[in-house]
Amino acid sequence: MSEHEKHVRMNGSEFKKGWTGGLPETPCGYGSRVKQTRKQRIIIPEWIERYEIQSLADIGAGDLNWSKLVDFGCAYAAYDLVPRVSGVTRYDLISEALPAADCYMVIWVLNHLPANQCKIAMRKLLKSKARYLIMTHDPRMPKSTDIKPVESLVLRRKAEHIFELRLIRL
Repeated sequence: MSEHEKHVRMNGSEFKKGWTGGLPETPCGYGSRVKQTRKQRIIIPEWIERYEIQSLADIGAGDLNWSKLVDFGCAYAAYDLVPRVSGVTRYDLISEALPAADCYMVIWVLNHLPANQCKIAMRKLLKSKARYLIMTHDPRMPKSTDIKPVESLVLRRKAEHIFELRLIRL
């Protein structure tokens, strides 16, 4: 087994326990709570309409806690390394081919990966056949994630850090 396969296997079990910041509402962490997703639940469908996005692959969909409340206005498919509910397909962004989609949505995913894995994921996403990428950005993430967006929205500020939702044209 390669080092990458060991890492993926370890991360799958590591991610299985979830995060406590979203409990008791969701094991997917603070950023997946309904109250915390108000802004993104409004802006993402607006971006989808404005940029005529036809299909959205939500990579890191978790338990669909907030996304089940949204009419995205396009074909929607949910993927996660650890599917927590039916309707979410098991998928590993690092080792598997990207699913076909007009836009990839990777929210609060890349910040959980080690820098080398994050670079692999970004390289794949940026070289994909999709037209857009919706992602969260945290300035503490690897430099490879700091791509100039077409549009962005500040989700929250914490001390000197600004957490953004970004729409990137690929």
